[in-house]
Amino acid sequence: MEQEPDDSRDIDGYEGIQSHIPGLVIASPIKKTEYVFTGQPEAVRYFTDELTALCPKTALPDFYALEIEYVPDKWLIELKSLKLYLIEYRNIGIFHEHLARKIYNDIMEAVSPKKLRITLKARVRGGISAEIIVED
Repeated sequence: MEQEPDDSRDIDGYEGIQSHIPGLVIASPIKKTEYVFTGQPEAVRYFTDELTALCPKTALPDFYALEIEYVPDKWLIELKSLKLYLIEYRNIGIFHEHLARKIYNDIMEAVSPKKLRITLKARVRGGISAEIIVED
């Protein structure tokens, strides 16, 4: 009996596998808290090197360092909700570039900062490192 070939390593099979990402709703949303120093700009920077997500082709884990830098307007990111939000990605198959943009979009929607910059650094895999920067 002939076995079907394993196409999990087929680099040509990427078309459409991320089309659901723009509308993806994360179960633990980013929450906000009031910024009481409105009008006095300051940069806020959060960093974690514990972000994980899955490769959408192999389902193997990808490991990331994430830096979020923003200038608040009326709202701050509530950190416990951010932690829970980021944990949700450990079971989601998503490309690096889409992950950075999704996090950026969700933060913009949650707290509407004056400025926002997301830097996502993927750990080396297969000899290639990746750094994705999304900013306004």
